[in-house]
Amino acid sequence: MLVYLKPLSIFPQLHSDTLFGAITYAINELYPEKVQDMLEAFKSNPPFILSSTFPFIFNEDETIRFYPKVITKQSSKEANVLVDSKVFKDYKKISYVEEDIFSKMIKGELSEKDILSNYESYERKKSLLLNEKIDIDVSFGENIIPNNTVNRVSNETEGIFYTTGMEFKNIGLFFFIEFMDESYKPLVKAALRFLEDRGFGKDITNGKGHFVHEIDEDFSLDESLDLGDDLDYFITLSRYIPNDEELDKINEYSSYEIDSKRGKSPAGEIRKQIRFFKEGSIFPNYKAFYGRNIESGKDSPAIEYGYAFPIKCKGNKED
Repeated sequence: MLVYLKPLSIFPQLHSDTLFGAITYAINELYPEKVQDMLEAFKSNPPFILSSTFPFIFNEDETIRFYPKVITKQSSKEANVLVDSKVFKDYKKISYVEEDIFSKMIKGELSEKDILSNYESYERKKSLLLNEKIDIDVSFGENIIPNNTVNRVSNETEGIFYTTGMEFKNIGLFFFIEFMDESYKPLVKAALRFLEDRGFGKDITNGKGHFVHEIDEDFSLDESLDLGDDLDYFITLSRYIPNDEELDKINEYSSYEIDSKRGKSPAGEIRKQIRFFKEGSIFPNYKAFYGRNIESGKDSPAIEYGYAFPIKCKGNKED
């Protein structure tokens, strides 16, 4: 299931763990009798998995989806390729690539070397890489918003502080959900309607985090990316926390980047640091699903979502 989000205001960044937390919160508000069974199911066989959100450009004629920049290893052939420093510096600003570029990269039909060698034929808009120039005014990026409080006695402004969020113009976000248990589909749909009314994030009372959404249940990711059956690795579209068995399967053809987060409970408890593989990382593909949810925090435990959203791809093997 493909879900499009069109932000109506400053919007938070939604990785898979944040998105899962918001959906779980909404299900708990709507169906409190069901949420514990759902979390219990995620300990062994997840009823659904979801991706992080990624940008898409929209206008009256077309929708252009973007995916995370593929994390690759430098091959021996690429090691001796000289790249203009200005080109490489500009390429490092890219976080997301157009769907057609992503499809070719994960099938081994296009490499970073190919892109860098022909960089002038591509178009960069902010952190997005496109196949060609498009005549659409796009704004996408983090903005710092000043806020203040008003003293209700003196009616004077005081206590200026700042919040951050993403600003969007002619651009939205999308993500995928795959259901292993179809009975959870109406719950998730209801949760999304609830969140559309409430908003995403902590600053909803200030008008932030509001959006409208559309669902495309007929979308096929394999068909859209034109993926075959001969691909024996996967690329994750979500933050991924592996178990011990999955760590043992990582080999020389895998490629990945590791990041971490450390949250704080509403009571102020600093939770333990959580490490995960970033979106765009590549690993051997040998089973139906990968990853796990883990608990963090003692006084106020939280569930950290860590299932991969796997898409078939080619490993970093040299032909």
